Amino acid sequence: MGTRKGTYLRLVGGLALTAFFLWLALRNVDLAAVGAALRSARYGYLLPAALCSTVGYCLRTARWGRLLAPVRRIPFRRLFPILMIGFATNNLLPARVGEFARAYLLGRREGVSRSMALATVVVERVCDGLTLIALMTVTLLLFPLPVDDPRLRAVEVSATAIFGAATVALLGLLFFPAPLLALSRLILRPLPRALAGRVEGLLDSFLQGLKALRSPRAVAGIAAISLAIWLLESAGVALVLRAFPFGLSRAEWFAASIFLLVFVNLGIMIPSAPGYIGTYQFFATLALGAFGVAQSAAFGLAIVAHAVQYSLVTGIGLVCLWSQGVSPARLGELAPATEPAPAAEVVP
Repeated sequence: MGTRKGTYLRLVGGLALTAFFLWLALRNVDLAAVGAALRSARYGYLLPAALCSTVGYCLRTARWGRLLAPVRRIPFRRLFPILMIGFATNNLLPARVGEFARAYLLGRREGVSRSMALATVVVERVCDGLTLIALMTVTLLLFPLPVDDPRLRAVEVSATAIFGAATVALLGLLFFPAPLLALSRLILRPLPRALAGRVEGLLDSFLQGLKALRSPRAVAGIAAISLAIWLLESAGVALVLRAFPFGLSRAEWFAASIFLLVFVNLGIMIPSAPGYIGTYQFFATLALGAFGVAQSAAFGLAIVAHAVQYSLVTGIGLVCLWSQGVSPARLGELAPATEPAPAAEVVP
């Protein structure tokens, strides 16, 4: 009952956020101009854009394997389906529960603690956020924005603060685990012994997921892969942007591609309805507005770019679901379970 109620609340909250951001994205849009933008697009650019994104997900799998390596080395062919199922779940269920589905499936298939697996997913997200902020900073230094929008500044400052705080928290867990564990035991002391022991076990498992960050060489490798992932993604976005005749100069096209990539990916981290509907469109139009692209034309591009990404990830994820013998109807059951598996099912 509790799980069902939690799922219902996540769905309602996600739909409310989607409605809000979709209203923001559509309130000044001329649908006739959106249709004109869609008719003028050169759709031949979409295939190489999808290929860039696919290679990016292969690199994500390699990065996840490096994060898991200190605890267990898992071959690419077994890790890739789990990663794609997680991303597809984010497209099909609200509130980004695909991250929990990944942890659950990894624990079930590979005998890894789900809390430890979830810690590696958290590290991934922090790496992604820091890489995106770095790309945005370099782009701003090289290409000042043609239009100064205070909303863009607000997103930049908020994202920097959030991922900066997350980095500090991870560094604290990494380099000062003993004091933090002692503090957690002090906080948990009033709780029943069984519950306190369970929470401590979850925290210990989470700390295990940070092991890869204790090696400077491993950190350098993870950072390099993160940069390669987002450079590939930016190439895919640049190709989609090239498909629309917006009249941007070469420098503006390059900068707009980075900004579109950064703002959309920061925006879709907000837990919304399945598939990031609303958040994707709003942050895409916000990013392109900084380069003088009309909101209606930017909304047309957002529709196409979102459709390419959604169909690619969901299609691959559903094929991976079938290969793992999991029904799409069971995705909702995978999301809430993050506790360490008592008897992990190891599937060769």
